[in-house]
Amino acid sequence: MTTAIIFDMDGVLVDSEPVWVKVEQEIYLQRYGVHLGHEDFKDSAGIRIDKLLIEHHRRYSLPLEDIPLRVEEIVTDVGQQIQTHPQPMSGVVELLETIQRHGLPMVVASSSPQKQIACVLEALNISHYFSHQISAEGMINGKPHPAVFLRAAEILNVSPEECIVIEDAVNGMVAAKAAQMKVIVMPAPEARQDKRFGLADVQVNTLNEVWHAIQQLK
Repeated sequence: MTTAIIFDMDGVLVDSEPVWVKVEQEIYLQRYGVHLGHEDFKDSAGIRIDKLLIEHHRRYSLPLEDIPLRVEEIVTDVGQQIQTHPQPMSGVVELLETIQRHGLPMVVASSSPQKQIACVLEALNISHYFSHQISAEGMINGKPHPAVFLRAAEILNVSPEECIVIEDAVNGMVAAKAAQMKVIVMPAPEARQDKRFGLADVQVNTLNEVWHAIQQLK
């Protein structure tokens, strides 16, 4: 049986969640005079950017027709910041090297737009570890719907039960479990006590613990 490893990107491969929040806050303050606070980003990790902006616009009665422009603006700005100051998660290259050495196929399956995935992996110089880069962009449903993970299994020609997903967010974890996949969660420090992560097969604090967790689940 082949075990395939599916990586989320933001918060797993790259420390980009704070960049997304900062950029959104700056743009919404500049464009609309709206201060986006903690509540606006609660449980937003793993959600596709267009879906999150719909929530912002409805909450603050902002024009829904502006959303495509804001999406493009935010994605471009985040991409530029990551390219200028890439922040890989600690231990990412060592983990990818170990998985590759053991011959397990790897893909990225992310809620980020396709060009954003390519931009980030290139900036971190880790594109070559992954056979495919899969985005939920354009899918009818993003995470917590399992579509993006099921697509990854289809592309790899493996059953969902043969896949192990590495995630940092509740939405991604729920999507992976809905796809009937095993999931290792690595929550941000401030989220580690969230009891919802009990749904995961294994919870770790750093990427340095992930290979051991993979061996447990294979």
